[in-house]
Amino acid sequence: MLQSMRDNLKGTAAIIVAGFFGFIMVIGGIDFFTGASGGAADAVAEVNGEKITNLDLQRAIQNRRNMIMSQYGENVPADLLSDEQLREPVLRQLVSSSVMRQAAQDSGMVMSAAAIDREIVQIPGFQVGGKFDAQVYRDALRRMGYSAVGFRQVMERDLVMQQYIDGITNSAFTTRADAERVVAVSMEERDFDYVILPVQQLLDETTVSDSEVEEYYQDNQDRFQRPEQVAIEYIELTPELFADSIDVSEQDVRAQYEQELASFQAKTRRRAAHILLEGDNVGKVAEVQAKLNAGEDFAELAKSYSDDLGSRDEGGDLGFTSGDVFPESFEEALASLEVGQVSGPVTTDSGTHFIKLLEVENAEPPSYEERKDAIAAQLRSAEAEREFVGALERLADLAYNADTLAGPAEELGVPLQTSELFSRQGGAGIAANDKVVAAAFAPEVKEDGNTSDVINLTDNHSVVLRVVEHKTAGIYPLEEVKPQIVERLKREKASEQLATRAKELKAQLEEGGDFAELAEASELTLETSDKTRRGGFGQRGEIIAKAFELPAPDSRGERITTFAVSDGDQVVLKLRSVNPGQLSRQSSEQRRALIQQLASISGGAELAAVQRYLSDEADIEFAEQ
Repeated sequence: MLQSMRDNLKGTAAIIVAGFFGFIMVIGGIDFFTGASGGAADAVAEVNGEKITNLDLQRAIQNRRNMIMSQYGENVPADLLSDEQLREPVLRQLVSSSVMRQAAQDSGMVMSAAAIDREIVQIPGFQVGGKFDAQVYRDALRRMGYSAVGFRQVMERDLVMQQYIDGITNSAFTTRADAERVVAVSMEERDFDYVILPVQQLLDETTVSDSEVEEYYQDNQDRFQRPEQVAIEYIELTPELFADSIDVSEQDVRAQYEQELASFQAKTRRRAAHILLEGDNVGKVAEVQAKLNAGEDFAELAKSYSDDLGSRDEGGDLGFTSGDVFPESFEEALASLEVGQVSGPVTTDSGTHFIKLLEVENAEPPSYEERKDAIAAQLRSAEAEREFVGALERLADLAYNADTLAGPAEELGVPLQTSELFSRQGGAGIAANDKVVAAAFAPEVKEDGNTSDVINLTDNHSVVLRVVEHKTAGIYPLEEVKPQIVERLKREKASEQLATRAKELKAQLEEGGDFAELAEASELTLETSDKTRRGGFGQRGEIIAKAFELPAPDSRGERITTFAVSDGDQVVLKLRSVNPGQLSRQSSEQRRALIQQLASISGGAELAAVQRYLSDEADIEFAEQ
């Protein structure tokens, strides 16, 4: 089987396992679908008889959409977020994920209840201020349409799948010979000398006739295509526009603080450690109890006996709980302890626990001085939000059929703004937003001269616009592009003149001339570049790239070439030596990091091969759309 997997391996690859914790992306407030057209339970695909439902697909699409928006912000083109665009790749990732999960289950892998609990409390979406919050957890599950049991099942399934994936990727390795070959190329160093013959000094004495400009213009019409363009005037509304003019009184701030104080409930947080003994092992429980009674160190016993892999190396430390993180019997036992005290055996679904109370932390309400600035900002923001909503409601009426947006802007007390010309590909500022571009080029706005509807870019960012200038697609007039044509032709002519001088200098070098003397005679600066590696920017980057394109020096110990860089300058370059990178010259830390990186790449490729093999062997059926 493994050989069949390896046969599928073609180069370096990586896999993104769809579905693994994907649902976490929506915990911040995006509601899941509770049904979909065609029925939430309808199967969109089957993998070895296991259904992927329409609800599964809609959830995954929502996850992907939210992930794209969080990564790229509000200016994501709308078509990238459409169901039509996302459906096929998301469905195929769900199929791949299902194949991997089934393989993990068939391998007999399981995940303990304690490990699942530990993962749940560490999910940022279930935390407030970096700490697990049971109410946030329950609210999030309700929004996602999960019961606590159902969510734990999903967690267990995906954790087992990740364990299976880790088993493949973490077993990958690379040899020293592989590392040496990579280093030989990636860290290769080259020694070379070069001079630059600058085109700039010839530009003033280089002339271009009108007929040459006309000929170039006619022969290169495709270079001068002008897209359809519009310019807009617009009113932009955000709460921040109103915030600066809002005053918040000390009395209001004090009243809000008193409300906060009245609703504040001090919470006792306890830091727990445990020794978990899975299964029904009476003898082992008695052995640990005896050692605890004898005064042996709890942390050392946790390291030796605990079956909780996540906490035992930390002496069993589980962190803080407010009384709602762990199972009820665990929390009750913990609450009965004094700091430093250890409980007797406590049984939960995970097994038998010995629990130690490490620390007690009592939350105290913040002082007025600590809270007043934040409260003032909150009150100001809330009032700005109200004014924003009011202005937004008035904006549509004020802008409707307006010949200009100047009046509505003045009425609302906000600035009227204008844009430069931009195309359907967008422009600068507000014109970079896909929704704004779509509205500006809508026929009723662009051609009929109507004001757009109010465009909600985000919940707190809205725009209304009118087109104030429209240019149809065509070819830029010669008068507009003539300066750039003249500049281009001058550089081409001057570069051709320099190319002749560069070839003469190359010939002199090939005849045995001294590069430094020849450069000085030509009033050029000889640049020496030793131990140079690949990379670089601008003109220097172009020169380095050319140096690395050359074969190694010939028997005379040199390789000479001439070439033009992008701005027209000519370069004469002499390659003196090529020195392959050597792994032995790297520090031990660098060698370890490189070998780990290569092993990671190998692991990703191995995982991709396993996934392809499993997918090829699986019985996969897609429902007709």
